[in-house]
Amino acid sequence: MDTKAQKRFSKDDVLVFFLKNRSLLLVLVFSTLLTIFTNTFLTQNNLMSLARQISANAIIGVGYTLLLASDSVDLSAGYMMCMIGIISGLLSQAGLPFPVILILCILVGVACGAWNATIENKFKLPPFLVTLAMQQVFRGCLMLLSNGSPIGDLNKGILFMGQGYIGPIPTPVVLMLSFIAVGALIFSRTQFGRNVIAVGGNPEAARVSGIDVGRTRVLVNMVLGATIAVTALVSCGRVASAQTTLGGDTVMDIIAAVVIGGTPMGGGSGTVVGTFFGCLVIGLISNGLNLLRVSSYWQMVSKGVIILVAVILDVYSEKIYERMRNKE
Repeated sequence: MDTKAQKRFSKDDVLVFFLKNRSLLLVLVFSTLLTIFTNTFLTQNNLMSLARQISANAIIGVGYTLLLASDSVDLSAGYMMCMIGIISGLLSQAGLPFPVILILCILVGVACGAWNATIENKFKLPPFLVTLAMQQVFRGCLMLLSNGSPIGDLNKGILFMGQGYIGPIPTPVVLMLSFIAVGALIFSRTQFGRNVIAVGGNPEAARVSGIDVGRTRVLVNMVLGATIAVTALVSCGRVASAQTTLGGDTVMDIIAAVVIGGTPMGGGSGTVVGTFFGCLVIGLISNGLNLLRVSSYWQMVSKGVIILVAVILDVYSEKIYERMRNKE
């Protein structure tokens, strides 16, 4: 009888391992398949392009991991990113130095994030509804600021963020790795990270234990806003212009990457390293379909399917963990 119990435990243990590390396993599977079916996947140019491609999503992913871990959501991130990109273009045309542009754009992102969270806290509104409304506000603002047209002649510092190199490594990749390292440190070593997990797991219990739930959520949204601002500059620098459509569809990719990476949509836990691998999964799919010359429309379909599968895995994982907790 003990042997049977041990077998059951081992089976569940293996299953939990796969669920917790699903993003890494998917990276290994997709990488293997692309190596077999294409001749160009493992080339230096393609791998460098893949790293650049995922860097923008991974930077926002750090902020979004904190957000989902706190049991919140933000649908306005894509258009906030577009708006900040347009602002960076206007500031560039005004002749402001790069450090000033960077600071102002980050301040705009932080202010927008704080505004979203403050409205949610003040009026007790669901984040989904608030950010859905703010999505249209940001979209309208970016159109008003740009008159519906892209803005060129960006500051050289912005171009360096998107196209430059620090040694042999592209600047976006250096920024991505820096943000991932800081995000992982926040989760594992800081009181703020522990507060975020507590708020996402059980806000009432967190409040009773002395955590200011409203303040924590405002700070989380401010961090998200800062990551959105940096990503806006990286993305604009990469294409050498501030586009009105740049990043508008980012949110779905980010949510898919974060959930695939192991951060549940119900909050209570989070992993920035997992988010990195989740971004890599999304990037591998787009990169692989491009290498295989598959239509961009099918890429949209594939991403939608991935999001659905990610949500299903998220729900299934929670059921497995709950079953194991009940056994104990």
